[in-house]
Amino acid sequence: MRISILLQFIVLFTLETSASPTSYRDQSPISSTNSRWTKNKRDNWTPNTNSDAGVNNGDTGFSWGSDPMRGVNIGGWLVLEPWITPSMFQGKPEWVVDEWTYGVYMGYQNDTMGEIRQHWNTWFTYAELKDIAAVGLNTIRVQIGFWSVIPLENGEPFLVGAYDYLKLAVTWAASLGLKVMIDLHGAPGGQNSWDNSGFRGIREWFYNDTNVSRTLNAITVLTEEFLKDQYQDTVVAIQLLNEPFPCNDWELNTLKNYYQNSYHLIRDRSNQKQKRITVGLDQAYQGLQTWEWFMKWPDYVDVSMDIHIYSMFDLNLLAMGYNENLNWYCSQVDYLKNSNNAHWTIVGEFTPANTDCAFWLNGRGRGARYDNTLNTSKPLQYPGDCNAKTGADPSKFSAEYVDYLARSFEIQTWVYEQASGYVVWCWKTEQAADWSMQTGITYGWIPNPITAKPKLSIYPSSQLMPYGFIDLYLYLSI
Repeated sequence: MRISILLQFIVLFTLETSASPTSYRDQSPISSTNSRWTKNKRDNWTPNTNSDAGVNNGDTGFSWGSDPMRGVNIGGWLVLEPWITPSMFQGKPEWVVDEWTYGVYMGYQNDTMGEIRQHWNTWFTYAELKDIAAVGLNTIRVQIGFWSVIPLENGEPFLVGAYDYLKLAVTWAASLGLKVMIDLHGAPGGQNSWDNSGFRGIREWFYNDTNVSRTLNAITVLTEEFLKDQYQDTVVAIQLLNEPFPCNDWELNTLKNYYQNSYHLIRDRSNQKQKRITVGLDQAYQGLQTWEWFMKWPDYVDVSMDIHIYSMFDLNLLAMGYNENLNWYCSQVDYLKNSNNAHWTIVGEFTPANTDCAFWLNGRGRGARYDNTLNTSKPLQYPGDCNAKTGADPSKFSAEYVDYLARSFEIQTWVYEQASGYVVWCWKTEQAADWSMQTGITYGWIPNPITAKPKLSIYPSSQLMPYGFIDLYLYLSI
């Protein structure tokens, strides 16, 4: 109780002492010489384009239970998502909405593999991985679909070849002292009905034993590959399934059985190799408390729990103002810490952005809840203007919005480190600058190094949550 009261006091104190809207407009924050945010890129950091420069062969120091995970997702690379790389879908028929339908369409083209092979070769590079290491991150989370790992069956149209790039990414990470979480992002039949599973509108994984068996086969292949000595223990976790969405107790039990079977499969092989690899679970929209007594030590060892925290897919959270939204993030501390007592708990996806305005974020051809253009959504009473909240050019963002992004990133990362850490979603995007970590670092709302305190254009740095208050919070929570 004292923890919650103290944290709420800190947040309310720091937020309520911020400058008023009239005063920050009078201060002309964009031209402030003390501001990190300007209409141009920062002078002290630009993305690395030299593939040989700045190699760091030292270990970043991450280990479960000892260090906070500070990571980033390499989204949209080895599993396509229309909102991350809309250029891969634009110009194609409207029914091309996910990786399955992309494969169907490209299968009829003269150069079936050319476009996606070019994408795999260029969307994420070794130079970018060095940038990730240089800013102080210690982990990357890389998505892969089952179709890239095990043989296709029954005419499945997926285009195969991404697995080699996953192996390459782990090799790159090993050379830089970074760690890797492998995230099985798509399972046979689809585990959640969203395009990021490879199957938009389909959720059949739970009802077919063959689907589950094939998923276990994919876990076997991944485990046996990345336990090899050549990868230097770089893979610190295999996450068994991304965002499964069971809708009833029967489906939840299917998922739990899969989790336990996968655990024993991985543990048997890691013990034979005398290696440690963490088994990553997803809370599956059940709430962390559902899992507190599931697969616990000492019967199960090296188990992590992943929750994804977004505030734009819930209408109540979406309707919050900036300060209320930041306060909500802070309210998650005890929730995460309680889970961390049972399993190492990370926030495996989050973003400083607070709207669903990003182009096609809700699926190709779909609008947003924020401005009431998503047809399947209940309308917001006070819709906003998406043009001011996202887009490819962050120089068009208001100083107020950029300051929110900076405060959001600072507060969220601090909160998530009260458990076992975080992984930002995602490294870069084509059309959603506010979701792009690379852009955030370039333009300054994400600090470099990653543990630095941001400087804002509107609010003096002293009006952010002071680290002195954070230290006091930690002292009183012991």
